[in-house]
Amino acid sequence: MTLMNKKIAILQCSAEPDTATEALDMALSLASFDQPVQLILSGDAFSCLLDNPSKRYGMLELLDAEPIGISSHSSVDKNALPSSVETSVLPPENLKEHLNQFDEVLQFS
Repeated sequence: MTLMNKKIAILQCSAEPDTATEALDMALSLASFDQPVQLILSGDAFSCLLDNPSKRYGMLELLDAEPIGISSHSSVDKNALPSSVETSVLPPENLKEHLNQFDEVLQFS
């Protein structure tokens, strides 16, 4: 199986700005080559969407990437998330099961 046939998850586990930039850049790069990809923000990483929302997150939808997954033990107020960014909430207890549907998982911590 070549890389171009694989479904890839980008798992961002840190809210550090450098980590967030690297994870988003990787997701955008893969999506721009029509690679099936989903950016998943785990733990407190979803605060990147709240603290410093970037128009670049919205580009994932334009590139037909899966909605950004949010998996956190903290309460996620969907109304507080930017309306320009498509998201889906994944319960933390289901994260491993969700990741099993991908051929590759790239983790950014």
